[in-house]
Amino acid sequence: MKVLMVAPSVRVPDTLGQTLHQLALANGLAKRGIQITLLCRYDSNQLNKEFDSNLKFLSINDPKIPFERLIFTYNSYKSAVKELKNNDYDLVHDRGYIFAGSGVRAANECGVKSILQVDDNWIRSERSATKFAKYWLYNKKAIESCYNQIEKANGGFTVSAILREQITKWNSKARDFAVIQNGYEADLFVPNSKPLGIKDKLGIKGKLAVFVGALGPWHGIDEIISIAKDNPSLSVVVAGGGYGKNLPLLDNLHHIGRLSREEVPRLLVEADIGLAPYPNLDYGFSPLKIYEYMGCNLPVFATDLPSVREATQGNAFLAKPGKLSQLVSKLINNEEKLYSISKSAYDYATQRRTWENTIDETIDLYKNVI
Repeated sequence: MKVLMVAPSVRVPDTLGQTLHQLALANGLAKRGIQITLLCRYDSNQLNKEFDSNLKFLSINDPKIPFERLIFTYNSYKSAVKELKNNDYDLVHDRGYIFAGSGVRAANECGVKSILQVDDNWIRSERSATKFAKYWLYNKKAIESCYNQIEKANGGFTVSAILREQITKWNSKARDFAVIQNGYEADLFVPNSKPLGIKDKLGIKGKLAVFVGALGPWHGIDEIISIAKDNPSLSVVVAGGGYGKNLPLLDNLHHIGRLSREEVPRLLVEADIGLAPYPNLDYGFSPLKIYEYMGCNLPVFATDLPSVREATQGNAFLAKPGKLSQLVSKLINNEEKLYSISKSAYDYATQRRTWENTIDETIDLYKNVI
């Protein structure tokens, strides 16, 4: 099987979740014998990791300027059409986003079957990321874009059932989409990883909570601050990019910036709990960080949203939005409960949330659409 995977929003290499997700999925499919050509903003000069020989990259220009999305989306459409006309493909796999659809559009024009990948509620994400999204015309065009991408695809998948329910409001065809949760790298995120040494470096003596991720509006950054303020004996380490969000100066709150992929599990195994806070708005995510915490045998404390409940299946401590700090204070010293939830979460993640499971389901979808 030969698949053109169109993902122009993905920059390779990068540490953002969308890049990690798409590379893991593409490389995993390639290891199963599927020939994958990944169309993305690819810089071979900065990439050190080796991939399966069945995975090839097709690079588009990375303008790195305001409104770059319009440029790289158009460029990806032209590249996809050229690639489909010059080579025989069985399927186009399009990672969608607002004002995108270059993959399903090119496939539709070239007579190739396509599937649409939906990783979050694009409308909600857009409204939290840009002030322009509140304007009527912008919002109208955004909703039209969502409708058209679903309409042109022969099939698709969302990463949660909650998300599928949300996007059927854009186009009722999405009711027939599959639900394929994200996975995690089970060979990398393991409990016996070599510790990073962050406790010694920061002089941490007591318990440690970690948050790995971008300090963006889709994460509950205020909850992290509250946890640190309300639990002065608990050290909180934040690993991720800033996105303009500055953390206050607190003795027990440490922002260490981005880590390499290999360093993340080494940080997690030093921690006592993993934090996954979200605002009171469900984007329909399938949260990679939660599965990575679980794979490193960490008790997970997360915000109680429908998509988080779906992702964790009773194997995490959940609190209503704005209440996570209270839950941490209540349970941080309850060793019996921490051990019990970490054990059940580890078993759940290793059995049901690895990339192997995700790739099995993706291949099944490919076969059904073709």
